[in-house]
Amino acid sequence: MTAQAMETIIIGGKEYSMASEPLADYLANLKIKPALFAPSTACWRGYYGTWEIKNKMLYLIDLECYTANKEERKYWKVGMDFIFPNQTEVFAHWFSGEIRIPQGDMLNYVHGGYLSEYEVDIFLEFQNGHLIGKRGVNNIIEEAKRIINEGGKSAIKAEPESISKSLFAKLKRIFKKKGNIK
Repeated sequence: MTAQAMETIIIGGKEYSMASEPLADYLANLKIKPALFAPSTACWRGYYGTWEIKNKMLYLIDLECYTANKEERKYWKVGMDFIFPNQTEVFAHWFSGEIRIPQGDMLNYVHGGYLSEYEVDIFLEFQNGHLIGKRGVNNIIEEAKRIINEGGKSAIKAEPESISKSLFAKLKRIFKKKGNIK
């Protein structure tokens, strides 16, 4: 599967990309499924949502959907009314789970879903649309810990050549982008 285009979430007035699909649970539970069409292999779900957290509650505030007439081989864009008629925002009461918000530089591209790895991941935990928790993971530090744990104490004293080539390359790329090394 191709890496998927991320949806947008607004937190405190600032936009972030998110590697999650809170609308998927809602659509899966509909008795009559809307006829969504993938406009590209980067959007198999057939829509792009814009979400916002207001007063610790998750709202869908915009939706760009694609539907098609397969016989005519045409597809077109429709809006929020396609799934939520006459609504300009929808409280996501159906959503319980985590939303992942990748931050920083991409460390490792994965050609599938939302599996690409970034410097930091922020995870927001929701229950019935209510924000109940938040945590962050620094993926560079987690990778370093993994390498040290796999190599034991000897890895701490190791030369850079013996440290994971991928981690060393990731760190070099990050510092180069930030202008700390040439």
